[in-house]
Amino acid sequence: MKVTVNIASIPDRVELLTRTVASLYKQCDKINICLNNYTFNPFDGFEKVNVIFQNNELGDGGKFLFQEPDTYYFTCDDDLIYPETYIEDTIPFIDKYKIVSYHGRIFSKFPLKSYYNTPSIRHRCLDEALYTEPVHIAGTGVMAFNTNDFIFPTNFIQEKNMADIWVSCWAKLQNKQIWHLKHEKGYFVYLHPENTIWDEKHLNDEFETNIVNHYFK
Repeated sequence: MKVTVNIASIPDRVELLTRTVASLYKQCDKINICLNNYTFNPFDGFEKVNVIFQNNELGDGGKFLFQEPDTYYFTCDDDLIYPETYIEDTIPFIDKYKIVSYHGRIFSKFPLKSYYNTPSIRHRCLDEALYTEPVHIAGTGVMAFNTNDFIFPTNFIQEKNMADIWVSCWAKLQNKQIWHLKHEKGYFVYLHPENTIWDEKHLNDEFETNIVNHYFK
């Protein structure tokens, strides 16, 4: 089984991206990067790094453009530094649970009134998590799976920068459970980008709410 790290990035985050890649470079066989709206390759000459240039049509969903059989497929974000044992820590849990993440949400009931603002149990990757348990919506920035067990088709994406929702809804549709993994606070280091998807969407989440309610009936 090969191990790949898969990231989507935008030019404003290139400096953060280089730090993310550095934290993962020695841990995997290949790092695939979807360069959304980039006009240059910041990793020219890096043997392990494979890049594709995209127009940002898929947004953060671009990290799923590299799926192949027989792969431990790690999807990562360009605003995190990953621990030096991240891959070896996580593979045994992939073998056990199939689809795993260190970030997720559990809702008490559906339908939701607001995806972002309905109370839920939130397992943040940056905080201590005491339990390993199934979640409804999982964070794709700290997700991993075996492509022989799960494949996410990018044509399922109807709106960009909603990868967590689309992947979680697809897993629900396929009767696949995503497991959140317990971990210590400080396991991941946040790089504090200026703008995030949450900043853009949390006050206007009608579309997200409708999609989640449709699949989690």
